[in-house]
Amino acid sequence: MRYFEGNPEIFAALVAAIAIVGGLLGSIIGAKIQANGGRDQATAARDAARIAAEAQRVAALWTVRQGQIAEFTRKARELVGLAEDFYRRPIDADQRQRANEAYAALDLLRAEIELTAPKKVVAATLMVYHEAGDFAQRALNVGPITHAYAVLEDLARGEGEAAARASAALDALNADSEHVADVLPAVSAVPGLSVEQVHLLVYGLSRPLVRKARRRGVRTFIERTNALTAAAREMLGSEDDVAPSMPPERRRWWRAA
Repeated sequence: MRYFEGNPEIFAALVAAIAIVGGLLGSIIGAKIQANGGRDQATAARDAARIAAEAQRVAALWTVRQGQIAEFTRKARELVGLAEDFYRRPIDADQRQRANEAYAALDLLRAEIELTAPKKVVAATLMVYHEAGDFAQRALNVGPITHAYAVLEDLARGEGEAAARASAALDALNADSEHVADVLPAVSAVPGLSVEQVHLLVYGLSRPLVRKARRRGVRTFIERTNALTAAAREMLGSEDDVAPSMPPERRRWWRAA
């Protein structure tokens, strides 16, 4: 200190030098802090943009999946409903056309779901798809048998010789004989039955088998549709409380003014 007291000009120069160095250090530290802050802000902005884009993608995919599954289920039920009509009345060209269109639409939706849904949902979708198609094909094959029985029963409820012959034919069919000769004469003698209906009643499946196959098909279709619904609800998170995803807060050792 005595040295500086004797040399005030040196002391003044040293103080000035320290001030300059301190200012430079302050500027460097401040610039570094600003740079770090800028990088953090840029990273946070990128994270927020990435999360927002991902949220939009997930929301769009969720909407697509929901629409596909809902439309697929509706179209499968429509196809089965159309096939049910095959058991109730003669199959005409309009019925076939509508069933074919429903099946084609179902096939397209199945292909779309295979591209967007998880494997569990795809597997459940295929089960419904195959069962709906099989149900329609069975109805196309054996539905006319049920209708032929309905025509025969209507004739049996009438009066006169035609009703008596129809009743005799029903008795022969209900006996469930394995020999065509036991039923063919009785069924062929019923007026009001077409040649095709006689053939279906005599050579087709018995009514109990047709009814059993029909009930089993409906039950299987409902079970598989329920399984698809359960898988779809799991995929869509229908039981979850959905909350927006926010970027994690970054801890900083400094605070902006």
